[in-house]
Amino acid sequence: MTVNRIRVVVLGSARSGKSAVVVRYLTKRYIGEYSSTGDFLYQHRATFDGVSSEVEVLDTCGCAKRGCLAEHLRWGDAFAVVYSVCDRRSFLAASELLALLERTRLPGCTAVTLLGNKRDLEHARAVKTEEGQELSLRFRCQFYEVSAAESSAGAALAFQALLREARSIALLLPTPRRKLAAYSVSKVIGTILGLSNKSVRKKRPSLSI
Repeated sequence: MTVNRIRVVVLGSARSGKSAVVVRYLTKRYIGEYSSTGDFLYQHRATFDGVSSEVEVLDTCGCAKRGCLAEHLRWGDAFAVVYSVCDRRSFLAASELLALLERTRLPGCTAVTLLGNKRDLEHARAVKTEEGQELSLRFRCQFYEVSAAESSAGAALAFQALLREARSIALLLPTPRRKLAAYSVSKVIGTILGLSNKSVRKKRPSLSI
């Protein structure tokens, strides 16, 4: 990764609202329903702190079941792990994803943010804010609660903080260490999920915004 090019992978279980969060961040628009059955790659230019970066955001869909999770973890420079505050199962899935990132990425080489979505649905809340905070402390990552339905401000703040951290890592770490960041992804995921180490590269739909 260079400072001017950052690849972000967005992970999370189905119905966590991760696609809505991504689109809110990129376009400020809210789309409540998605029927995607594959990954989608967005291309975006982000400017903050007086610096512009070419950003690729990969919105994943069922990557563990489709066998491409290892490829995604190797590909990304930064990761947003999304869960719904109304769905405890999505929170547990987020915890498993954070644990997987911890096992497969070298410490200090990867920017990670935990995002609790749907904070506007307080009446249906199943995961307390404190639980999200505790999980982020456990895995030493950033944490935000946002509402893709209400506003783009929360998503913008969370993604900008993630990009800023990714940019800082690129500046501080020597190139060889960055290249080794995903040193054990295939082996670890294969052990956990019982998958073959053979990786099949899939064409991702893409959109420039």
